[in-house]
Amino acid sequence: MKKLTEMSLEEFAGLSYPCSCGRTHEVGIRKIRVAGGCLEELPETVEDLGGGPAYLLADRRTFEAAGERAGQLLYEGGIPFHGKKFSGDKTLVPDEHTLGAALADLEPEDRLIIAIGSGTLNDTARFLSARTGVPYMVVCTAPSMDGYASTVCPLILEGQKVTKPGVYPQAILADTSIMKNAPMPMLTAGFGDIIGKFTALADWRLSQLVNGEYYCEECAALMARAVEKCAENAEGLRARDEQAVQVVTEALILSGVAMGLVGNSRPASGAEHHFSHFWEVDALRWGQEHPLHGNSVGVGAVISASLYELAKSRLPQGFALPDKERILSCLQAAGSPAGPMELGIRRDLFFESLLHAMEIRERFTILRFLAGQGLLNGCAAELAGRFYPAGKE
Repeated sequence: MKKLTEMSLEEFAGLSYPCSCGRTHEVGIRKIRVAGGCLEELPETVEDLGGGPAYLLADRRTFEAAGERAGQLLYEGGIPFHGKKFSGDKTLVPDEHTLGAALADLEPEDRLIIAIGSGTLNDTARFLSARTGVPYMVVCTAPSMDGYASTVCPLILEGQKVTKPGVYPQAILADTSIMKNAPMPMLTAGFGDIIGKFTALADWRLSQLVNGEYYCEECAALMARAVEKCAENAEGLRARDEQAVQVVTEALILSGVAMGLVGNSRPASGAEHHFSHFWEVDALRWGQEHPLHGNSVGVGAVISASLYELAKSRLPQGFALPDKERILSCLQAAGSPAGPMELGIRRDLFFESLLHAMEIRERFTILRFLAGQGLLNGCAAELAGRFYPAGKE
């Protein structure tokens, strides 16, 4: 049997893999397609999943990008469907209003939910699927985040970011001829989300060495390989090269697959994500727009790698540090934000996030390591001075 690192993305669909780590890894997705023009496969995909009626979820932008064509394809294929299009120019968020509005239009006879979009629409469809038992699939419209293949739902409930259990999509169609035309901040967000795996993997390894936490060498190697391929395509992404967009999209989907293989988000999420969530919650508290998740994660990776440098003498012998300069150069080559000031993060918020972002969840990262060593306050002061030079705050 092929090793995980030798498989194509499509081979992960329906996978059951007895791993060298001692576990059997399984993937509950029936079809994964990343290719130019693959939206045209929608009718046959829906039929393979049991047919209609189908319930389409889109917003104004994703309807224009892929939703209108999706409806035409279903109509021409004789598949009954109806849809919900969220209107308005404000950024759609997965809150009580969005979830309730989506649920209100779901009909008792619907047999498949089709999300047409990226983060919020995918999470909304996943939540509905988990709660109603109606399976769902996703037509991706932007390579902006790594949740397409995930099994959890990050939501905003009562103004707070919470994660609810979800289900796998039954199919993922990612048409790169559509995705390459997504707004540039969404392209850079997806890239930043992937570059953040450099530090997420370091945090996972650190916890294994310090705490004996479960660690899968094959899953970590799978994720590291995907990150390296993305790093090599940074400039291509900035130019909207379709092959580069495909590489990033595959890495984003593979990230979700890796989380499913392990059973948690360890291969994909560490301190860099805690920074992003901390900043997002602060923006929600004040009713402000916040940067796209992946763009914050990329900056969080720079900060996390900087903390690793400061902790070098205290780390386990032979520990491989995440390369801060490599992370910076990759983000800059792709046109992604590379520092907190580029995101509009205030100095006081930055300092607070260094001290308290680890409280977002019970997960051992470089932040908890430094706190345990009594070094976190000093490191926070050092980095605040470094990222916010006097006169440039």
